[in-house]
Amino acid sequence: MLFCNGCGMFGLGGPGDVVEQLGYGDKSARVTLEPGETLRLVVRDPGDGGYVFSGTVFDPKVLDLIKVYDEDPETAMLGDFGARHFIFRALRGGETDVVIKIERPGQTPEEYQRQPVTVE
Repeated sequence: MLFCNGCGMFGLGGPGDVVEQLGYGDKSARVTLEPGETLRLVVRDPGDGGYVFSGTVFDPKVLDLIKVYDEDPETAMLGDFGARHFIFRALRGGETDVVIKIERPGQTPEEYQRQPVTVE
């Protein structure tokens, strides 16, 4: 789900705050931003599989990670571990993929989500 939020209800970015919500295995369409706009990636917490978030990879010349925070589960259902929000600011023209990594304790990190981003 991708939408532009013009009312600033999320606190950062206001008009031009682009939100992309990612579930496990979702194929993400490329997001296009202008310098100064913000991108909020909302990623389901992988805790139900015994995983933890282990890193974020992106081109720091194109995007700046300005905030990360966790959201509590929306339900009390088994397997709902909430979500993590990653907020980026577009810096200058270019392309990058934001890769969210996860791992199980003692294992090698693996790719969980990939979001292609273009800044024009």
